[in-house]
Amino acid sequence: MHFAGHPKTLDMFTYLDSDINDLIFSCMTQTSLTGVSGRVVFSTGADPDRLVKVERIQDGARKRIALYRQDKDPKYFEWIEGALIWKGGMIPRDSAYIVYEELKVPVSLSALMLTFAALGIILSIFFLVFNIVYRNNSYVKMSSSNINNVLLLGCMLCYCTVFFKTIAPNDIICKARVLSFSLGFTITFGALFSKTWRVYRIFTNRKLLKLSIKDRQLYAIIIGLVVVVLVVVIIWELVGPHEKEIKILTKEMYTTTDGTEVQPLVNVCDSSYSEIFGWTLYIIEGALLTFGAFLAWETRNVRIKALNDSYRIGLCLYNVVILSAVGLTLSLLLEEEVLIYGITSGCLIIGTTVTQMVIFLPKIQAVWHRVEGQDMSTSDRIGTRAFTTCATTSFANNELKSIDENIKKFPEQNPSHEAIHKRTGSMPAESST
Repeated sequence: MHFAGHPKTLDMFTYLDSDINDLIFSCMTQTSLTGVSGRVVFSTGADPDRLVKVERIQDGARKRIALYRQDKDPKYFEWIEGALIWKGGMIPRDSAYIVYEELKVPVSLSALMLTFAALGIILSIFFLVFNIVYRNNSYVKMSSSNINNVLLLGCMLCYCTVFFKTIAPNDIICKARVLSFSLGFTITFGALFSKTWRVYRIFTNRKLLKLSIKDRQLYAIIIGLVVVVLVVVIIWELVGPHEKEIKILTKEMYTTTDGTEVQPLVNVCDSSYSEIFGWTLYIIEGALLTFGAFLAWETRNVRIKALNDSYRIGLCLYNVVILSAVGLTLSLLLEEEVLIYGITSGCLIIGTTVTQMVIFLPKIQAVWHRVEGQDMSTSDRIGTRAFTTCATTSFANNELKSIDENIKKFPEQNPSHEAIHKRTGSMPAESST
């Protein structure tokens, strides 16, 4: 500005100073420079629609590869076909080229899990047929055969969960996974523990001889548990429904030799309220397991084998708690969805299979021995008669006397019978009336 003969300098510039503004524009009109398209000046009346020749050095010589046509479009390049040659025949990238790769469960693993789940359902159907065919057998009947049928229904739902986990997820499948597992677990262990509750009530109640607990009362307990779980699941789906989401596995990302960045991804089912409602269900199911453990412990001294499943329930509890702890912990720590699928499905199949086999194999064995002519022991017969009479509230004095005589012959096999008399306050009469 000093050379232009103006007394002001740039450090005196303000946006309200029109003198400096006019001076800057005057200087720009006198500016001339050499650009890509030739000589460039900032003045009115110039022609910006020029053809710009684009050249590139190839094989040691300048070669025209395109024309920049401003007369057609400000962004239009007219490329000469075959003129541009890249090293190695590949166009270099100005940024990372990302490719997404979906990870799926290996066919061999999914086929193995589906096969075991199908075999588990077949096993449940076999036990169900056995329960129906031998429902009038004293050993099967005393173990609450109707409730056992409900237990098998829960086992089938648990096996169906494996099928839902294998199918490619969508919104409906995601909801089916949660519903089938929650209901299957609740029905299975609700049925198992309701039977033990009946034994507990009969052998700890002071009015033992007048107590009658029917199957419909046990059905009511199971239905109540199912309703509680259903309410939680329904509220969960209304507030934060399970939906299919794409999860990118950033830790498994890798780059190929040509510079392509491959990002593995998996399709998962997720809900925005998984932590709240998920842990709510865990607490409910955990309380169910705890209550079942309490009942199993309280009825551990009941010596009627056909009636009492406390020892076998203890085995089921140990099995389920260990497998649940392993499956839940690994599913929270691991990020490999394929590995999580294999572990959770395996734990579900093993836990369900062991539960129904522990409950039903002894009954099949007992029935098999009866068919072969090996009847139940005297103590089991005594226990059967005692329980049947208690449940129907018609324990006659002559039957008590007969049972008492048998107990004297087998005191070591029925140590709890005398305790029952003491709790109820009724001793067998000396003579029948």
